Formats: sequence, C-alpha cells, structure tokens
Amino acid sequence: MQTARRHPFHWLAIAALAALSCPAAAADFTVGIGAGVAPDYEGSDEYRLVPTWLIAADDLYHPDTYVTLAGPVLRSNFVPHQHLRAGLSGQYIPERNDVEDDEVDEMSSVDAAVLLGGIFGWDFFSSPEIEFAALVDLRYDVAGDSGYLITPRLSYVNRVSKRVSISTELFSNYASEDYMDEYFGVGAADAAISGLDTFDADAGFKDIGLSASVNYRFAQKWSVSLLGGYARLLGDAADSPVVDDRGNANQLFLGFTLNYRI
Repeated sequence: MQTARRHPFHWLAIAALAALSCPAAAADFTVGIGAGVAPDYEGSDEYRLVPTWLIAADDLYHPDTYVTLAGPVLRSNFVPHQHLRAGLSGQYIPERNDVEDDEVDEMSSVDAAVLLGGIFGWDFFSSPEIEFAALVDLRYDVAGDSGYLITPRLSYVNRVSKRVSISTELFSNYASEDYMDEYFGVGAADAAISGLDTFDADAGFKDIGLSASVNYRFAQKWSVSLLGGYARLLGDAADSPVVDDRGNANQLFLGFTLNYRI
C-alpha cells in the first residue's frame, strides 16, 4: 500500500524535535511569535507578509549548547566546549507558486525544500557576554531535488546589558547546480510559456548578505526582537531572467517577534 507523502516541513519539524529532545533538564526555553516582510520569492522585487516565530532551548547540558528554530532556520550547538561549535543545521524553503509576477507565475512551480545538515565552527571568545565565531553550514535537500547549500558566515553577539543584546552576521551561500537550476534556471518549456529567455544557471556563490537583530527584555519573562537582513544576489543568480528581468538582486527582510521565556 502506498504511504501518504509527508509535507516537506515535516522533516524540519522532526529534526527540530530530535534536537530539542537532548538532555535538557536545566535548559532555558523561549518561544516567540511575530510577523515580517520578505520577498515573494528568491530574487523577487515584490514583498509579502510572512509569519515569524522562535523556539529556543539554551544551556541544554552546558552553557554553550543550544537549539534554536527561528522562523524557517534551525541551528544548534551540541559540543560542550568554550570554543568548538558543531550541531544540526536546517532550513525550510517554501514552494514557488502563485507569485505576484505574472511571467514568473506562468513558469512551472518549484517544490518546497528542506535543507538539513550540520554546523561546524569556532568561537574566538570564551566570554558569556561576547561571541565572535567563524562557522560553516552544510545542508542538503532531503525532501526533493534542490541540491545543497554551503554557507560560510561570521557571527557576532554582544549582550550589552541584562536587558539588551545585539546580533549580527555576515554570510554568503554557495549553491549546487541543482539548486541554481531549480530556483534561477529557465528551461525551454518555461521560456515558451512565460516569454522569458532560456537560462542555464551553474553552481557558484549565489549571494552575500548581512543580518542583524536587537533583543530587548522589557519584563522578567518577556522580550521583543527586531529583525533585519539584506542579501545581494551574485553571479548566475543575479543574471537569471527571473531576477534580472522580472525581479531585483537586492533582497530585504524586516520583522519582529514577541518572546516569552518559560
């Protein structure tokens, strides 16, 4: 008997639950909900309202161990060490379907992807107030055929006071040929129906960007986080007709979450 196909987000949920099931008797848990604005699809110049959320467990079995599901991005560290970092990494990318741009909407839908893999890195500080880490995320699509992403990044966190902390991150994404073809390629059939030129997108660095957040704790258990990010598409991602003719290589995100510490 054929089993029902699971929604792609199911796999990211399994990974998050598995990570959160680590020994966490003394862990600090935080949940949050909010909203933001993001591009309609990767490379779009149209923006849409999206939900934002946070599920985090800190100090699992060591002050430097944690699991965080912030929106569609899963990150963690399971190594009880002041400097070494290694854990589970994941990202959910929703399907590209029913978008605002008429020409891109005529193209075949792009299935949702669930990228899962690992994080490896080194934190150069051992201070609880300041973190500065060089990391790399290696993630592969376990739900379809979207290939993989390799994401080198520099992360800086400063807990300015008991109430305020800031986080910034400089990142870039190297995308496999399967990923680039899925999101930025235009095949003959799609070109015929949409009017866009055919385009073959090769593997390479697809973007470079900067993200930042400010967290303010206004009560013992309540806090609010302001979120922002900018990415500039590069190479074949920027040259794709989906972006160059119909969208924009500059990608922005703004949002917030209201958080409660359990």
